[in-house]
Amino acid sequence: IECEMAEIIKDQVYFHKPKANGKKIQHKLDPLPYLRPVFANKQNMEEVLSNLITNAINYTPEKGKVSVSARLGKHHLIISISDTGFGIEAEDLDRIFDRFYRVKNEKTRYIIGTGLGLPIVKSIIEAHDGMIQVESKPDHGSTFYVYIPFVTE
Repeated sequence: IECEMAEIIKDQVYFHKPKANGKKIQHKLDPLPYLRPVFANKQNMEEVLSNLITNAINYTPEKGKVSVSARLGKHHLIISISDTGFGIEAEDLDRIFDRFYRVKNEKTRYIIGTGLGLPIVKSIIEAHDGMIQVESKPDHGSTFYVYIPFVTE
């Protein structure tokens, strides 16, 4: 199914704004360029964005920043979710997409979760012939990049 991602991205950012505001987190959507449609299930894309935005808010301390942006790559729509949160240690980065794996440390121990969100996100993206990457630096935050192939003419 052809899916227009601009609306889905805007809706998800808007939907999560109250939670971000509750933590005094600056939550913004960078201006979106024209985004080509992707072949995707709308509910799946909402779930991917919802999970990544929720994580960004949960793992960012008060007065931090969460930003969402999207652009066209050569063959993919690339969506980025960035935060100024706790970040992820290098040894945990390889495992965050494993089922039930949760980063446990002094800063994250009060954050509730099952350790299934990121594995579900990854499986949805891969089912859409896409991929997910993460860059993170402890105490500086994380950026998740979602690549979804766009509809070719």
